[in-house]
Amino acid sequence: MKRVLIAEDDPDTAAAMKVTLEDRLSVTTDIVTNGALVLDQITARHPDLLILDVSLPGLNGVDVFDLVRGNARCGEVPVLFVTAAPDRAREAFAHCGISDVMAKPFDVDELAARVMDLLALTVAAA
Repeated sequence: MKRVLIAEDDPDTAAAMKVTLEDRLSVTTDIVTNGALVLDQITARHPDLLILDVSLPGLNGVDVFDLVRGNARCGEVPVLFVTAAPDRAREAFAHCGISDVMAKPFDVDELAARVMDLLALTVAAA
C-alpha cells in the first residue's frame, strides 16, 4: 500500500485530505502540522508522496522542500504543493523540481486525481 505524508497545519484541511485519499485511493496517510517535523517523518515512514503546504509553522514549505531535496535518502519523493496562490507558486518554484502545485481550498476529485497521477509516476520510476 502506498503511503502519503500530509504536511498541513490546518486540522480541518488535513483531515479532509486524509479522508479523501484513504476513501478514494489505496493509500495510508500520515499528518504532520509543523514543517520542522517533515524530514523526520519522511525518514521514519518513507512516504511515496509528500503533500506540502507552503505556509507551515516551524519551517515553511519552501524551506522544507529544500531540505527534502538536499537529503540523499529522501530527495526523490514527489511533492505536491498546496497553496492559496498556486499560479505564483508555480512560477516561483518551476526551476526547483516540484512535482505539482494545487490550489487551496481544493476540489476532492482533483486532489485524488493528482495524487493518483503522482503515485503512478513513482511506480513507473521504480
